[in-house]
Amino acid sequence: MSDRANRRQRTIELLKRRLLRRGTPRLLVSLILMLTGLGGFLISFSLLHLGVSQMWLRYPVVILLAYCLFLLLLRLWLAFQRAQDRSNLELDFDPSGLADFNPSGLTNYDEAFRFSGTGGDAGGGGAGGSWGESVAASSSSPLASSPSASVSSSASVSGGSTTSSSGGLGLDIDLDSEGCLFILLAIAAIIAGLVAVFYVVYAAPALLAEILLDGVLLTGLYKRLKGIEQRHWLWSAVRRTLLPALLAALFFSLAGFAMQKAAPEARSVGEVWRHITKGER
Repeated sequence: MSDRANRRQRTIELLKRRLLRRGTPRLLVSLILMLTGLGGFLISFSLLHLGVSQMWLRYPVVILLAYCLFLLLLRLWLAFQRAQDRSNLELDFDPSGLADFNPSGLTNYDEAFRFSGTGGDAGGGGAGGSWGESVAASSSSPLASSPSASVSSSASVSGGSTTSSSGGLGLDIDLDSEGCLFILLAIAAIIAGLVAVFYVVYAAPALLAEILLDGVLLTGLYKRLKGIEQRHWLWSAVRRTLLPALLAALFFSLAGFAMQKAAPEARSVGEVWRHITKGER
């Protein structure tokens, strides 16, 4: 790794510490993802009424279009940060300290890297994350096992069909063994897709710190931080989030395929649910 790239990574680490210390970046990204999900629902609804009835085809298209909406919301957040800090953007920062990056020589990270303005500070706290750590954390979470376990434990095979009921909810599930396998496959694929989405929340401090560095700080402070490698904010955002988006599109496409195998006439998750609870063929 070059010296410029090292200096960039060290600056991102400082920003991450300040973001976690002064705000809630994971909550912010969660809210952005909620808005993205709402937009995805509206896109799916529109595509369905335009004649795209195959779930295995519609869902990945919806996710990729919603991903574009996610990037747009990140751009709006950057624009808000830039508007808030444009008038009084200041940097109390020693470039030589960044080059050495000796934490023991810094009495206060806030004093080492700080910019102030009416919009507040941008920076971060906490250690950086990695894809491996997030996958390990996700695989050990209750979400990885509880839905499929509850479905398999509630099913009982009798003759050529599987019938189970939940007395409290009054559900009458009527599917053959092949249909149950496809439903279980769909549930597993949906969980895997959600894990890919939740990784973006896990990596939120690093994501926001990097695009903040590229989209806000270097626009006004580039002359004082020439030693840092500069990138476009969109490239940084795509580099950190494109793989989870592609995995989510793949898994939801698989889920759509499995659901339509279990309920061939269904065009949405709601119709699949009615099919399996009412025993429609």
